[in-house]
Parts: sequence; structure tokens; C-alpha cells
Amino acid sequence: LLDDLAQRFVEHDWSLKWLHKDIVSSATYRQSSQNRTDGQAADPDNRLLWRFQPQRLAIEPWRDAMLQVTQSLDQRLGGPAGDLANTADQRRTLYGTIDRKTLNVILKMHDFPDPGTHSPNRTQTTTPVQQLFAMNSPFLFQQADRLATRIHATPQQPVAPTIHRAYRVLFQRKPSSRELAIGQTFLSAGDQPQPSKDLWSQYLHALLASNEFLFVD
Repeated sequence: LLDDLAQRFVEHDWSLKWLHKDIVSSATYRQSSQNRTDGQAADPDNRLLWRFQPQRLAIEPWRDAMLQVTQSLDQRLGGPAGDLANTADQRRTLYGTIDRKTLNVILKMHDFPDPGTHSPNRTQTTTPVQQLFAMNSPFLFQQADRLATRIHATPQQPVAPTIHRAYRVLFQRKPSSRELAIGQTFLSAGDQPQPSKDLWSQYLHALLASNEFLFVD
């Protein structure tokens, strides 16, 4: 496969544009991660790439995605680096300050390599600290509040259409009947006839911290 791709790359005058187009338009590249019984039976480890292998976002695109869906991402190019620990910093994570002596805690707990050594790639880990960050980070609290404002999640709005808006913004799809029922059950847990703004923020916080938002399928 590599020999064939290399030969055609040369035949197309070493065009990287052609190479990228040829790869991303291939059937293999465009596969979804949906499981199939025949593929699972024949190749459970997916060594032959019969489906897309779900990939967890690194901290940079995950943080940027949260800022993007809440319409607060600052996409200015260039300029000084910012402090990622500051919740007022809404620039792309790429512009976060990297201190070789004291690495930012958010980056450190999400597998950012030691900036004081040579690191050809990142070692991906799954730790309780990462989940505690998703549950208790002031940054996620802030983004949940902002998302509630964006989708007009207020006590005056009907619950079901607002849940639909949240799923369209976060996942570009409609919620399933089960997901809708779970959301309605959670949002009806308070002692008020309509869910409060705080209850909406808690619900949206859970969606922002969900695997579907964190993983690329």
C-alpha cells in the first residue's frame, strides 16, 4: 500500500495537496467507528482497519471545543501567551504559557509531555485526576453556564426542545428517546415546576464531560 501510494505521489509531481486529498477521500479514512458483528468476529483488535478506531481528544482540542460550542473561543492569531489556569483566558490552548520548570497543572494532568526533555510523542493515560478535573474544574462550570446561555436554558423554556438544542450544538444530532428521557428525569429532580438555571448548568456540565464530546468517532 505504501509503495503504491509513494509511486502515485511521484506521478502527481510530488503534490502534497493531491496526497492529502487521496488519503482523506479513501474509504478507509472515511469509515465510522460503528461496530459490525462480522468485523468483530473476524478481527476483534481492528488490526485490518475495518472500522475507525475511536480517538480521545488531547487537552488542546478538547478545551478549544468547549470554548467553541459556548461561542467564547478567541481565535485571534499571534500575540503573547496566556495563563491557562485563568478562566478569563479564552484564547486557543495553543497560546497557553509553557513553563519548563513548573508546567501548568491542566496540561500536566492531561498527558502534556515534559517540556524540559525531548518527547517525540505523548503517552496517553486515563487517571482519576482527569475525571476529577472534568467534574470539579471551574473552567467546566464556566462553560456549562455559557452553554446554558447560548441555548436559552432557562426556567421559562420547555425542557424537551432545549435538550434537543443542546444535542445539536454539542453532538450535531438529535437525542435518542432514552437520552431525552434521562435528561427530562434529571431536570425534573428539583422542587420547582421548571428546572432552575443551576440545574440546567449541571446537566450541560455532564454533557460537556461525556465521552461523546471527548472522543472522535
